[in-house]
Amino acid sequence: MSGRLASPAVVVLAMLGGCAPLQGPTVPVRPVPPATKPETARTAPPGPGSKKPLPIPARALQAKADCNYRDDVGTEGRLRLEVTDSRVERFASEVDMGAKGRCSFDLSAFTQTRFDHTPTLVAGACTVSLWEQKDEVTVSYRNCAAHCTPGAHDYLWPTLVSRKTGHCR
Repeated sequence: MSGRLASPAVVVLAMLGGCAPLQGPTVPVRPVPPATKPETARTAPPGPGSKKPLPIPARALQAKADCNYRDDVGTEGRLRLEVTDSRVERFASEVDMGAKGRCSFDLSAFTQTRFDHTPTLVAGACTVSLWEQKDEVTVSYRNCAAHCTPGAHDYLWPTLVSRKTGHCR
C-alpha cells in the first residue's frame, strides 16, 4: 500500500483542512469611554501655559468702542461699536489695507440674527460675529466680499477690542 496514491476526496479534504482558521490569542477589546460634556463658561479656565482656547462666557455681551488702529503691516482701521445686553446698537467699521483694498461695514446694512452671548449680524452672505474672550471682544468678518473692494476680503482679519480700555487692534 505504500505505492498507492490518496484518493481525490482525501486530497480535497486535506486541502480544506488547511483553510480552517487558526485559533490565536484573543485581543481584549477596550471599552469606549462615555462622551464627555463640552466645556462651558462655568469650568475652570486652562492653565497659564495651555494652548487651549478660553471658553466663551455664556452671558450677555457688553462692549463699547470708538477707536482707530494701525498694525505692523500698515492696515488701518476705525471701529464704532456699542453692544448692550447682546443687542448691537451701533456698528460701523472701516478697514483700509493700502494697495490690497478696503472694506466698509455699517449696521444699517445688517440684520441681527443672534442675541445671545455671541451676537451675529448678517447682510446677504456676509456674517459679522462678536464674542468675548477674557478681556477682549472679537469682531469677526466672514464671506464679506460684497463690502470690500475686489480681493480685499482675502486680507480682512478680525478686529480685537479691549473691554477695559476700548482700544482696538
